[in-house]
Amino acid sequence: MKSEELQIDTQILKKIRMNYLLYLPSGYKAQSDQKWPLILYLHGAGGSGTQLDAVRKEGIPARLEKGGSLPFVVVAPQCQLGVFWNTREDEVLAILEEVIEQRSIDPGRIYLTGFSMGAYGVWQLASHHPQRFAAIAPVSGGGDPAHARRLKEMPTWIFHGMEDRVIRASESQKIAEAMREAGAEVELTLYPEAGHDCWKKVYANESLYRWFLEHTSLPKRKARSAWEGLGGRDSMTKRTVGTLAEGTFTDTISTDVQTKIQEPAAPSPRWEDGSSTLGWYEDGTERLMVGLVQSDDVEDLLEHEIKNKEFFRRFTATRENSFYTREEQETRVRRAIDAAAADQRYQFLVRERDTGMLVGGVDLMGVVRGSLQSAWIGYSLDRDYNGRGYATEAVRFVVRHAFEILALHRIEAGVMPHNEASLRVLEKAGFQREGLSRRNVKIDGRWRDHVLMAIVNPKDLAEEERLYGKEEEDKGGESI
Repeated sequence: MKSEELQIDTQILKKIRMNYLLYLPSGYKAQSDQKWPLILYLHGAGGSGTQLDAVRKEGIPARLEKGGSLPFVVVAPQCQLGVFWNTREDEVLAILEEVIEQRSIDPGRIYLTGFSMGAYGVWQLASHHPQRFAAIAPVSGGGDPAHARRLKEMPTWIFHGMEDRVIRASESQKIAEAMREAGAEVELTLYPEAGHDCWKKVYANESLYRWFLEHTSLPKRKARSAWEGLGGRDSMTKRTVGTLAEGTFTDTISTDVQTKIQEPAAPSPRWEDGSSTLGWYEDGTERLMVGLVQSDDVEDLLEHEIKNKEFFRRFTATRENSFYTREEQETRVRRAIDAAAADQRYQFLVRERDTGMLVGGVDLMGVVRGSLQSAWIGYSLDRDYNGRGYATEAVRFVVRHAFEILALHRIEAGVMPHNEASLRVLEKAGFQREGLSRRNVKIDGRWRDHVLMAIVNPKDLAEEERLYGKEEEDKGGESI
């Protein structure tokens, strides 16, 4: 029997339908030249179905439905029951392209995030279409470590609860490690006491959205059609998108935020050693728990202070004997809690993660807002735990918290010139020496000199340079 060599050349029409939610930020104007960043959110299995109310109950939509606001256009498509995101890429990309065409969207600032089933969808979609997204943030999910090779240029922030019994945190840890080994810019945040619903913490944290805005599609990741790579169906696919539900954010967006999102942001600066912060936890580091002082810390704090009384006397302001009583420590803790609530001072205690032992503390004091956005930092460490790198770890974590969560601009410190160990700790944390304060603090009965050290939020410096270039020193002049 003879064979014939033939070729089919025809068009196949694919009709697609998918419901989705669309949220527009307050300040959005259809006729404006302003281009807005966009977040594409993929829900978990609980959001599947035909009723969009299921999507509104979790993740970013849940935040926005409660009156929250974000300077993004947010798109949240809905999978039908029994269907997974990896089988609905055509529909998702069709929705994304339609929103880009019909709304005022910056194609270089499209971000992808999803929860649980949606997190698996994030890895799959980003891996197949990396040029589409400026950054991704999968939450409580996992993915094939093979994705790492295809996403090594993709800025990624992964979130997972350590107590997750639905999808183990090890799923996120495996792909995070693969991403790191591939040379990717990756962050992994593990919530020690959170379960599968850690999305409540993730999407309530403003740091995620600031991090998104730090990234734009790289020039070498040139944007392409949503249909490229789907078998040449650019002109053959008819898009029939289902229900469109719009929500409008009610909060006013400040001029500063609008200015920031009109232009691509500078690449994220790093003040930590290394190329990523893989291994940082919400409450400290791999070795240490670092958290704000609580009322049940009084006994441990009193024992810690009494044990180190003579050791700390050489480095701290003069203390009365009453300081070493339970009553005084209760008052101290109560004041610290009140001060944190008032955004005036943040007293962190440092414990070993394995043993729970209180080993030190870090204080952010004298918080000033307005045009300064600054604070002072001080720290102490149990005499028996010196030389292990704990102080450097704890100070780095608190500085990171101050910049990322508290949005401070500058942190200052004073160290006695002979205290070389403390000088090294601060220098390793990124502080620089700026001068000498003469006889400014009374310690152990004597007025002591202090080396003035400071660190400035590198993101503020990068933003200044992006907006104004490398600024020269002010050239004098009188001020009033």
